[in-house]
Amino acid sequence: MKNKKPIIALAALVAVGLVGATIAYFTSEVTLDNVFTTATYKTKTTETFSSPTDWLPGTTTPKTVVTENEGTIPVVVRASLAENWKNEQNQDVAISDYRDYTTINFTNIGTGNNEWTLHTDGKYYFNRQLAAKSGDTVDSTSTFIESVTLNANVASSQTCTETGTIGQGTYTKTCTTGIDGIGKGTYTLTITIETVQADKCAQAWTGAPTSICPTN
Repeated sequence: MKNKKPIIALAALVAVGLVGATIAYFTSEVTLDNVFTTATYKTKTTETFSSPTDWLPGTTTPKTVVTENEGTIPVVVRASLAENWKNEQNQDVAISDYRDYTTINFTNIGTGNNEWTLHTDGKYYFNRQLAAKSGDTVDSTSTFIESVTLNANVASSQTCTETGTIGQGTYTKTCTTGIDGIGKGTYTLTITIETVQADKCAQAWTGAPTSICPTN
């Protein structure tokens, strides 16, 4: 019986060793980089215009505006106009008189594929989408305006002041002539160009023509 005790003790030591070995384990870690690259939304609008400083009646000043799609998604284009006349005293001229002074000469207005349509919202819509850039090929609009004319029949006026009395000493009459309402005035034509990705046109531009911005 005495010889069995060391054997029991050894068995206990082995058991302890086995319990301690169970804390070892395998582990791994994986990092995944998810890269999202957006489409390229890029449009360019070019205006060709030389501002006159001595605009005379009957003079026509060229002015063109063209928009290009340099991105990777189709876009739709629209334009709007705003005018302002100020006289020599920097006062606003009545809007109702604008057409007495100036004529905006439009071009490419119609229903054709490369033309513009004036919609009921007062904006001009290019009648088709501009395709995405393909290689070096860039799609562009035509210009919807070609020039502005200061009308030849702008009326002139004369204002006279008198001092003294005719036949009684010194008498002076001074008369000043000028263009009615706009002598030494300034005319500002503001053109706003808007673009939107074609598939979201109807949502972004409420009331846009469905022929250009379909709702489905």
